Amino acid sequence: MASKAAMRGRIAKAARELAVLHKDRLDALKAHHEECARPDFLWHFLLQSFATMGGSAGWAGLVGDPSNYSRVTFEAVERIPATKRHSHIRQACSDAKVRWPDRKAGFLVSAFDRIAALGGLAAANKALFEAPGRAGKLKFLASFKGIGPKYARNIMMDVYHEDFRSSIAIDSRITALSDGWGLTFESYEAQELFYLEVAKEAGLNGWELDRLLYNFHDEFAARVVA
Repeated sequence: MASKAAMRGRIAKAARELAVLHKDRLDALKAHHEECARPDFLWHFLLQSFATMGGSAGWAGLVGDPSNYSRVTFEAVERIPATKRHSHIRQACSDAKVRWPDRKAGFLVSAFDRIAALGGLAAANKALFEAPGRAGKLKFLASFKGIGPKYARNIMMDVYHEDFRSSIAIDSRITALSDGWGLTFESYEAQELFYLEVAKEAGLNGWELDRLLYNFHDEFAARVVA
């Protein structure tokens, strides 16, 4: 079995090659930075996070389907009596084939209440974007029920936010690659640090490596041999 240093070099080589092959895809993803200006930024990306939690297919059913999405916008939920919000969101998630609809309805009702307590969407967005640096934004996002280290990073990475360009959102695809390459880590942070070192060796930032690993998982697996 190759050492971690040797594997880091092999993964970095594959990353350099794939960054050239898929430059257009990376550039298109970076253009999502403009979504930072969405007036519903926080709610939209919480919805997106919960829709994809446990399986990315949930995105198409809830966020990608205009009829289902219209049922769970912040304004739509706001119009529903508080006692009926959980059942309303649960039904929308169930119809959209989102996994664990009851659990996620609970997360979303909690998020709605928290945003409302902060003063509404504009105030909540302001609190997020004005939180100090990467650490402050991670702390703010992780304070929402259901949002762990991966999704706290991914929300801001989806819009190529400048505070998160040296981040890796460790998910099941990256963990599967690590396992296949015989790499083990004692913590989430240790695995993130390893891949940040890979990115540096490849001449990429963490965000670029993360998006390559996520979108071109099979190509990495084919190019890197443990």
